[in-house]
Amino acid sequence: MTIHTRQAPSRRLAGLLGLVLTLQPAAGLAAIGTESAATTGSSEEIQLAQRRGGGGGGSRGSSRSRSSSRGSRSSSRSGGRTGFSNYSGSRSGSRSSNRASTRSNRSSTRSNRQGSRQSTRSSRQGQARTNTANRQSNRQGNRSNRQNQVRNNSSNRQNNRNDRFNTRQNNRNDRFNTRSDNRRKAINNWDRYGNGWYSGNNWYNNRPWNSGWYGGSYWNNWGWYPGQAAAWGLAGMATFGVINSLVNTAQSNEVSYIVVPESDYSLYYPSVTATGDTVTFEADDGSSTARFYADCRRGTLNGGTPSNGNEAQLLNAACQVAFGQ
Repeated sequence: MTIHTRQAPSRRLAGLLGLVLTLQPAAGLAAIGTESAATTGSSEEIQLAQRRGGGGGGSRGSSRSRSSSRGSRSSSRSGGRTGFSNYSGSRSGSRSSNRASTRSNRSSTRSNRQGSRQSTRSSRQGQARTNTANRQSNRQGNRSNRQNQVRNNSSNRQNNRNDRFNTRQNNRNDRFNTRSDNRRKAINNWDRYGNGWYSGNNWYNNRPWNSGWYGGSYWNNWGWYPGQAAAWGLAGMATFGVINSLVNTAQSNEVSYIVVPESDYSLYYPSVTATGDTVTFEADDGSSTARFYADCRRGTLNGGTPSNGNEAQLLNAACQVAFGQ
């Protein structure tokens, strides 16, 4: 009876193993676990029955049954562990591969980021250099423009000042000339001196004093003349022919004065009076009329050397009217 009892569970186990092979792994494991539990429960019942009945054969059978049960448990455990180990190894390899891939991706991302940062940094540096160069160029251009503008403004102001100065000077000259003309016209009284030696075209023949001796040889021999004439820019003095023409024209126009050549003076020729070599006369400088006296042989005016070219020309004209030939 004991032998048959042992073989029955073994046959069941063999049948269950065949079923496990046809089922899915999860279902097979569940079936094996269930059969192992049933086998274990049957073996324990047999051992209890043998202990009650006594005898060495029962003890051996029980030992064998226990060994068989332990073997089936070991086999079941071993099979389960083997399957878990394989599954664990697969998951570990997959994790390692994922980690390596993640590390590679991170490294690639870091490299890309570093390259991007480096490129951005280079672009910023290049843009900064360009901006600096542009600002410097703009500053230099603005500085040059301002300097040119300053020079232009200064030149314009100077030109305006010159124009205003010239305008004022011209206006002064015009007013002076106008005043001089008006004054001469106001004091020009042809009847003031009446008819005298100066009347008519042959006035020089009607001079009541010793005349006809003055000429170029005299004013060329004045001691002061050579040096002062060069300093004043005098190329020469008016000749008797020039003075005679001016007096004749003034007489024809009933004007009592002549404008002294290359001078600011106007000589009132009817006022000329000679005593010896000394001549007295009246002249107008454009602002006032004054009486002068001159020594035609010595070349003095009011007792001294003429102070400028205007006075030198006035001295010569008075001597030409008095003694010219």
